[in-house]
Amino acid sequence: MLIKIVFKSTLTLLLALFFLGCNQYEGSVSEAKHTAVGSLDAVISKDAQFAIVSSVNHGAGFWDLKKNVLLFNWSHGDDPNGHITATNISPDSSRAITADNRNFTIWNTTSGKAYGYWKAPAKIRAVAISDKGRYVLLGLEDGRAIHIDMNTGRRLEFTGHRQEAVASVDLSANGLWAFTGGADYRAILWNTKSGKPKRLFEHKTRVTKLRLGAEGRLAFSAGTKGNAHIWDLTTGEKKSSLKLREREYVIVSASFSHTGQLLATGAPGKDISLWDINSGERIKRWHARTRDQWKPSGAIIYAVEFSPDDRHLYTESSAGFGEKWSIKSKNP
Repeated sequence: MLIKIVFKSTLTLLLALFFLGCNQYEGSVSEAKHTAVGSLDAVISKDAQFAIVSSVNHGAGFWDLKKNVLLFNWSHGDDPNGHITATNISPDSSRAITADNRNFTIWNTTSGKAYGYWKAPAKIRAVAISDKGRYVLLGLEDGRAIHIDMNTGRRLEFTGHRQEAVASVDLSANGLWAFTGGADYRAILWNTKSGKPKRLFEHKTRVTKLRLGAEGRLAFSAGTKGNAHIWDLTTGEKKSSLKLREREYVIVSASFSHTGQLLATGAPGKDISLWDINSGERIKRWHARTRDQWKPSGAIIYAVEFSPDDRHLYTESSAGFGEKWSIKSKNP
């Protein structure tokens, strides 16, 4: 009997230690299920009020994150199950853009109504939209980035990526500056009126994600294999490089804090990280919820965004969950 009791106590202790090790990362403050199966892409508005979550089987949902209410469900054309693979919300949250492989739509985020449907000349890899939906930026598979004035119809084709796929794009709130990166190992900041580059940032690998800071002073660009940098757009100099391990590490999403002191990133493998922009040091790390917590599974972090007071971080993942994280509390 004594042996059984000792064995049971030892087993209980081992299980406790196991689960403690599995939960070394701090949990989210709250979570909400935004798709029934999983998502293909997501974006969160700059004020962290809204999110677009593209579902595997139900178009794209436009969510109010504060109330956790689905406001609209958007689809392309007559096919309600059309796969929306690229999304963006204007900085003022008044317009949204969704894209499938060859088509894009602009939506009014108050009424939920579409302004129209447009066809791209090549496969769409990334999209961005300016305040009030005046300007749209497309990153295409064939290496072009196309800037469109939706009021006048003016189109400017930027071909500075050597016919290599443009994987990520961002656009200033006024639509004047475009930031594009792709498989040619380069991230380029260029003027949408003239089409002339202002800054060119070389990488050692394919550029997979980039983001402009809200004030136009900073930019972030990342390639594969831990090749991620923060740039000073005023001087064109590198401000810091993220301290990542020298292994395959692809950053899928990124956002600057409102104070401009922090950077948040999301990656495959359910990884969410908070960085100091001056040193490139990781300050905090979380693991997002997966669809089945009791079996090995991953989640791609499609979107990260700071709350207006920079006290919380909001994320959306391929597992279909939106989560809220506390920045101020200490990491275990």
